[in-house]
Amino acid sequence: MFNLIVVLFCAFNSIVFAFVHSPSLNDVLFNGGYDFIDLTHSFDKSTIYWPTMKNFTFTEKFKEISEDGSWYAANNFAAGEHGGTHLDAPYHFNLNGIRVGAIPLDKLIVPLIVADISSKVNDDPNFVLQKHHLDNMLNNNFGKPFYIVFKFGWSKFFDDRDRYLGIQANGTFNFPGLSEEVAEWITSSYKNIVGIGVDTASVDPGSSIDFPVHKIASAAGLFNTENVKLDVTVPDYGCTALILPMKIASGTGAPLRLVAICPKQVPTRF
Repeated sequence: MFNLIVVLFCAFNSIVFAFVHSPSLNDVLFNGGYDFIDLTHSFDKSTIYWPTMKNFTFTEKFKEISEDGSWYAANNFAAGEHGGTHLDAPYHFNLNGIRVGAIPLDKLIVPLIVADISSKVNDDPNFVLQKHHLDNMLNNNFGKPFYIVFKFGWSKFFDDRDRYLGIQANGTFNFPGLSEEVAEWITSSYKNIVGIGVDTASVDPGSSIDFPVHKIASAAGLFNTENVKLDVTVPDYGCTALILPMKIASGTGAPLRLVAICPKQVPTRF
């Protein structure tokens, strides 16, 4: 009996010690072992917007030093939902889809997978991603939810609107995008993907006129993120994405601050 009491006492102390001394999330994130990578283009007068949207406007309203020497500044801004680094809610292309303000946080803070297909694109604005291009790039994250971003290598053109959008003489666009085949494959075979990102102006190719990828993703309840800033090095896997759009309650889309939290030594699995 005495031995049993000793064993139970030791086990209790071990549990208490583990509880008291287990690291907090702050301890883990800010111990120097993680990089915080901003995947967001800044919003200013040069930010690229879809042509049907209002461009970003920024107006200085107050900028003054008061009589007591204190400083005060305030500005106004206005913009359409779909421009710069932004999120498309399922409602954007689906009457029954949820809007931006209703997307739950457990779909916005998830593991990140980056499918770098830039070497296959090779700066070709006519490139359309097919299933065979992906080879073994996609896994299913062991059945857990994740967010996937396709890197076409297009972020480097963001400051050149004509090149980025591939504006043609007739006003149409030409830039890389996903095929209907890939969209169908993702939504049928990878139910744990919660959102799709691209470093171009649309998940559909620029030449598309009927936007099948938008429609397929929206029907499956996925959000899209477009104009993701991928001119920086991001590991293909092992990072966590913070996908934080402005919480516009009825929005079809919203400006997005997208951040990847990546361990400095990338793990071999999530």
